[in-house]
Amino acid sequence: MKMTAIVVRIGVVMLLGIAAWNFVIYISDLTSGEEYSRLTHFFIALLTTFFTIALLGIVCRIDKISWKNLGQSSLRANIFSFFVGFLLWTIPAFVGLCICLMLGWVDITFHTNFNTLLLSILILVVTVFLMEALPEELIFRGYIYRYLHVSFPHWLTVILQSLLFTLFAYFIGAMYSVEQIQFIPGFAFILGYFRAVSGNVWTSIGFHVAIMTATQILNPFHGHFDVSGLFTLRFFAFILLPSTIGAIVLAFIYPHHKWSQKAPDL
Repeated sequence: MKMTAIVVRIGVVMLLGIAAWNFVIYISDLTSGEEYSRLTHFFIALLTTFFTIALLGIVCRIDKISWKNLGQSSLRANIFSFFVGFLLWTIPAFVGLCICLMLGWVDITFHTNFNTLLLSILILVVTVFLMEALPEELIFRGYIYRYLHVSFPHWLTVILQSLLFTLFAYFIGAMYSVEQIQFIPGFAFILGYFRAVSGNVWTSIGFHVAIMTATQILNPFHGHFDVSGLFTLRFFAFILLPSTIGAIVLAFIYPHHKWSQKAPDL
């Protein structure tokens, strides 16, 4: 496939994705009150996934490619990859949290009971999956990654998709703080790395769900925690340890991965 055709396809999906996300954000602003609403958040998440699946369904039909071309495999393999990604974040993050608490870097005060917290986490997991992890990963680590990988080796594809994801984040208003500017490019790189080594987009989906659920549940508007040292917790326990340990573990799980390899033409 010619580079021009690849650029056009990626550009169209990027533009339509940006338009869809901004429309969803507009609907969210219209329907949201001053207080956080789980129901509204969930509705917006469903809408985001609907637009994404519709968009990718249309472009895959036009391109005459299968959903399996977007970094997917059998149902069993996808489920396995999802939990690999989920656990590659959860286990190192838990260890990092314990270290932060023992060393006094972080102090956490609870304002809720276990049952209420568990229900809130379960709802948030589903919401994050539908609103962020599934649609973003299918577009960037699925469709866009696959088309870039036709022309470029894995290592360059990971870098390019990181730049495109950062550009996408800017146009949907996600680069609203210095912390976000520092976080998003690195986050996109990590997700691309996991997708590249595992060969399955569901690995990055699992990692994405885990980190964003934990990050958001600590937000004060959920009313469950007061956290002192939140920046240290997020950097050390939520980002540094899971990314480092996850990369090492994936190298053992997939020892035959070749960074110089390109994908066969679609």
